[in-house]
Amino acid sequence: MAKVIAPFKIVGSLDDLTFYIDQQGQNRVREKGKTGVSKEAFQSNPVFDKVKKHSREFSRAIDKAKTFRAIAYPFFNRAKDGSFAGRANKLMFEIIAEDKVNSHGERTFENGIQSNEAKTYPIGFEGNSTRPLYKVLKAKWNWNETSSTFTIKKFNPKTDINWPEEATHIHLALCRANWNHANNEYDVEFSKEIILDNEDTESHLQLTTKIPKGNQLQLAYLFIGFSTKVRNKTKELKRSNNTTTILWSV
Repeated sequence: MAKVIAPFKIVGSLDDLTFYIDQQGQNRVREKGKTGVSKEAFQSNPVFDKVKKHSREFSRAIDKAKTFRAIAYPFFNRAKDGSFAGRANKLMFEIIAEDKVNSHGERTFENGIQSNEAKTYPIGFEGNSTRPLYKVLKAKWNWNETSSTFTIKKFNPKTDINWPEEATHIHLALCRANWNHANNEYDVEFSKEIILDNEDTESHLQLTTKIPKGNQLQLAYLFIGFSTKVRNKTKELKRSNNTTTILWSV
């Protein structure tokens, strides 16, 4: 039985092939009337060409996703869920699929990201999909790419944030990166982290970073984390309470 490697699950029949999910949750394929497909048959039979093309491109997506996840690692390490890696793989594959130069199976991230639409695909990507930004932050915010500044004019921590039950403090920080995806290199700048009490009064919130070197794929991330004060010590809550969101990509 051959394992199917693709960015989606395939179930059903196609010509003489049957695609199914085994007891371990793996997507597999076999020929009708047979218990499975040998490795040799999978490699030589042209009926598997489409699956093999998907596999090659998805392998490229996984490689790019490793770097993508590392760019803002200090943020994602503090705010992510169990689906984080898989969703990063899917995002990279969607960008690869925008390659209009190469044929299916040979498409690349470098060509796909040349699309103006593909450059916007990372916007809204969440490290923790269970705590997306729109559910955590209620205030209107502004991002200025020229000054590399995130602002909220009148920020009231008590009313503008959806607080976890045990949290007493909020941590906010900004990150801006330039990703030279062709070389899998990146330059990252972080703002100072602001910590506010849930009883703090309304104020002007501003987070600013330096502008990173380079002019390839630029990304801006917002981190919102929570902690609780126990006696004189501050204890950060589990990352399942926190949020890291890509605000901007160009």
